[in-house]
Amino acid sequence: MDDLDARAGQIAGGILAGAPFFEGLGDLTLADAFDLQDAVAERLAGPLGGRGGWKIAWNVPHLMEKFAMPHPGMGRVFKDHIRADGAEIQLADYQNLMIEAEIVARLSADIGPGRTHTKESVAAAVEGFTVGYEVLDRRASPADARAPAILAQNVFNAGAVHGATWVETGALDPGAIQTVMTDNDTIVVDGAAMAPQDPLEAIAFLANHYTARGETMNAGDIILCGSHIPLYPIENQTKLVLSMGELGAVTLVVS
Repeated sequence: MDDLDARAGQIAGGILAGAPFFEGLGDLTLADAFDLQDAVAERLAGPLGGRGGWKIAWNVPHLMEKFAMPHPGMGRVFKDHIRADGAEIQLADYQNLMIEAEIVARLSADIGPGRTHTKESVAAAVEGFTVGYEVLDRRASPADARAPAILAQNVFNAGAVHGATWVETGALDPGAIQTVMTDNDTIVVDGAAMAPQDPLEAIAFLANHYTARGETMNAGDIILCGSHIPLYPIENQTKLVLSMGELGAVTLVVS
């Protein structure tokens, strides 16, 4: 892509400034989008404390079909935006704040290039799983935005909030998890077996994508394994509490 540097600078600057979604990307291919996301991430890493995690997106068939994707999407999570249980964020800091309810993994060992990764191989690098939120800022994005443009802009990630209860890999049964979320003490989600896929399969997909591009997923990184719910908009100050059975509960306060 001849103008990769210029576009990456525009996108990263817009994300840091909270500017609207950058729409001048209608000509992007998926290959261009992956290159551009890499370049944007390089520019975001310094101001946002470095890369501290990874996310999967659209990892259910109907969303891959909606976005004309042959596979799920993916993005980075930056350290300054990773928060622990009980975190408080400010509604005014986001243009279009939304959250997703996810299983969060944490790595205890690096996952690097040089091999094809499977759910069995990545399991050895996972310290454990907990409950968490992905925080997203849709930044006035158009409803018809194409997948390459969204991927280039890091799939709207604005951080993560993770719980304090970590369950070892072998003890996790995603199909047995009951997902319950309250918004100001009102139950808004209550369902069983809502994980979009086996979390280890999600991690293996991300590992194969990013290590093929020369990246290493580092010990200590978190991984957002896919949302149990549709995007949930936050329009007012609130307290959100999300529980996932043995994975515990996590609270996010929006002021």
